[in-house]
Amino acid sequence: MCARYSLTAEEKEFLKGNKYTLQGTYTPDPNIAVTDVGLVMTSDEPDIVQRMHFKLIPYFADGLDYPAATFNARYESITEKDSFKDAWAWGQRCIILADGFTEVEEVSDADKRPWRFVTERKTFGIAGIWDKWEDPETGEAYYSFAMLTCEANQIVGEIHPQNRMVVILSLAGEDIWLNKQSKEEDLFALCKPYPDQLMNRYRVSKKNLAVSTKKKPNKDLSLIKAVEDEPRQESMFGFDKPAPKKPEPKPTTWNSQGAKKVKNPKQKPDEPGLFG
Repeated sequence: MCARYSLTAEEKEFLKGNKYTLQGTYTPDPNIAVTDVGLVMTSDEPDIVQRMHFKLIPYFADGLDYPAATFNARYESITEKDSFKDAWAWGQRCIILADGFTEVEEVSDADKRPWRFVTERKTFGIAGIWDKWEDPETGEAYYSFAMLTCEANQIVGEIHPQNRMVVILSLAGEDIWLNKQSKEEDLFALCKPYPDQLMNRYRVSKKNLAVSTKKKPNKDLSLIKAVEDEPRQESMFGFDKPAPKKPEPKPTTWNSQGAKKVKNPKQKPDEPGLFG
């Protein structure tokens, strides 16, 4: 499951050419972990970039220590799970703004290696749902979200032990996801693996796995830098786990706005979208 992602792009990069506004100030974050704050747009207020906590706390929870792992939601069962079904039925969908996400390769019980995944776009949108919990004593509202997941593509599936990945929306899919009038079948049609040829991955430091606290924050921008993969530990049966295949480099070009695109004769040119 995806428990860490990043948003480190400059503010002007994800606001340029769009009609929405950002509430408050923006601080780049290379390591947004469960319960941290991320930036989202909702189907109720699609023109506003707002802050919510990563891990959905349903409206009926007894408190913020809700025990379920509600930071990810399988789209296949979202209409059945108690934690998610009401938010889904009420159309409380959101798009999580990101420029990368992290999955951990489990080479062995003692050897876990984080990999960072990026797309052909500088920033991209992850499909999500959100909810509002109110403190029964103070009435204070707590807004939070969960990322939807689907079956993984090859580039993620080679790393993810459960062969899952977050639902990354195409430019056309972003408007559908935030449209309150969209039909459920059209929404579920968006929940598919992102094309392998539009993604890449690279190893990042194991420092990414450390828990971030107020006294000891784990938010240094060096966390998104590539590092060399360590040698694999050999056992009597050979290597514990074969090294993942290195993605082949993708030929790139640049559009008139300076955004990188993948050369693909079957792919239509990028159109202006929610994230440019």
